[in-house]
Amino acid sequence: MKIHTRTLLILGVTVFVLIFAINLLAQFFILSSYAQIEQEEAITNVQRVVDQIAHEQSQLANSARDWAVWDASYTFMEDRNHEYYTSNIAADSSYESLRINGILYYDSDCNLVAGRWYDLHNASGAPVPPDLLLFFDNNRQLFTRSAGGTGRNGLVLLPEGPVLVSMSSILPSSGVGPGNGTLIMVRSIDQEQVDEMESLTHRSVSLSALTEQSPLPNPDLVNTAGNGTPVIETIPTDTDTISGYTLVRDINDRPILLLRVDTPRYVYQKAMATVVFLASTFVLIGIMYVVTTELLLRRYLINPLLGLDNAMKTIGHRRDLSERLSVKGDDEIASLKSSLNTMLQELQDKEAELARRQEMLAEANRKTTIYLDMYLDVLTYEILNSTMCIRGYADLIRTEGGKMECLYAQRITDTITRDTEVIQNVETISKIFKHPPVRVPVDLDDIIREVTASYPGTGIHYDACGMSVLADPMLARVFHNIIANSIKFGGSDVKIGITVRDAADEMAEITITDTGPGIPDAQKPGVFDRFMQGSEKRSSYGLGLHIAKMLVEAYGGRIRADDRIPGKCGEGAAIRFTLRKGPASEL
Repeated sequence: MKIHTRTLLILGVTVFVLIFAINLLAQFFILSSYAQIEQEEAITNVQRVVDQIAHEQSQLANSARDWAVWDASYTFMEDRNHEYYTSNIAADSSYESLRINGILYYDSDCNLVAGRWYDLHNASGAPVPPDLLLFFDNNRQLFTRSAGGTGRNGLVLLPEGPVLVSMSSILPSSGVGPGNGTLIMVRSIDQEQVDEMESLTHRSVSLSALTEQSPLPNPDLVNTAGNGTPVIETIPTDTDTISGYTLVRDINDRPILLLRVDTPRYVYQKAMATVVFLASTFVLIGIMYVVTTELLLRRYLINPLLGLDNAMKTIGHRRDLSERLSVKGDDEIASLKSSLNTMLQELQDKEAELARRQEMLAEANRKTTIYLDMYLDVLTYEILNSTMCIRGYADLIRTEGGKMECLYAQRITDTITRDTEVIQNVETISKIFKHPPVRVPVDLDDIIREVTASYPGTGIHYDACGMSVLADPMLARVFHNIIANSIKFGGSDVKIGITVRDAADEMAEITITDTGPGIPDAQKPGVFDRFMQGSEKRSSYGLGLHIAKMLVEAYGGRIRADDRIPGKCGEGAAIRFTLRKGPASEL
């Protein structure tokens, strides 16, 4: 991965993590703050409805007290005069002005004296609900029997719906004296009152009767705070509404209604809009940061590095150490370019010095080669001439001398033969170095027949293979040297076998075996080295096998020493070498 790509990746990941962390923090602090405000607003709206119910309860209580502390009401409870009933209890205006649905008069023994029900919607009288009368009959403890006792106020749940009830002791106008029964005013809480609450709070309000099967949003709603304040629970309904819940208790302090007030989540929507705005802003800032940083990096780091890279590639491609990098500025890249220029100058100087020394070595090598060639040519020519003269004199002595002279002459001839062989090997090595063999298809049968013909009287066995190999006429030297080595160490009675077989990779393997003393395992790895010393039976291998190795490897093959019989090194040697096969069409 390139530095530019890696840098952009690091920047992108860093900015992404930073934006993600900032968004998390923003959402945590902003949304949590707004959620608290939203919850407080929902609780306030529920409390406003509760306060509105309490306010209506207070108004109803004031009206009931005004009627109860009145001499006319007090007298009515004594004489049940019809005039009071007609002008007050039976008058529709009384109910409409007070916005109540019923007035009940109970005596001190909790017996109903008078009562009437009025339907405000239809503007007509109606019977008092029996369930309401039954409720008071079953809850006589609510009535005040003591003189000037305080009345009870609260809600009563009827099958027809909830009603507000205010009970007050009937007293003289002075408010002092013995009570003369209880006056009860009743106001129904119907949809009209609920709509009125919604108009006052500007929120959706619902009251539902609470039964044992009614699900509660939170069981803690049945409890109250330490000062008797009802518990209010807020639950987000969806992204647009949050609902506040509380339980409304009856006159006996039992929960009878579930009040729900829905508040629009304007705060939440504003919070989400703020979070989205912040997130968008952070993303935009991050993109601008990455783009700006990328441009600055490209301008001050990436482009100079690319230029440096291209310049070094150009210098490496041209192999011209005289070129120099352009240095501008005083930053680290400029310092690096200066260091590279210094290194190029040092390399150029060393290259010039190396070229000078190579020229000197080449000249010395040329002179050495000339002198060596002259030395070898003169040496081999003169030694060969001398040995030929000596051989001639030795032959003359052997033909004309006595027995002892013939013996000495034969020893001289044998020595000259060995010297001649050494000289020929040196000439062969020099020829291989000067003129490496050129591989051409040669007939392997012809080469082997030519070589074996040079050793008449020697037991050499070979079956024709009809194969050509890639070599040159000097291949005969390989066979000559190996066979001569076998005869040298195996004696005149040695048996020699030559076999050829196909090997892998289009190669032919030639094996030359003998029945001589064999080659010890410890000497096999170095038997082809120059002037390798042998065992006590083999005083020296000379250069013959070394030349064979040089030629085989020049032809692209491999050569190794082995046992004629595997695992029995004292029962004859086997020299194996490979040559690449030539095309059959060349035979």
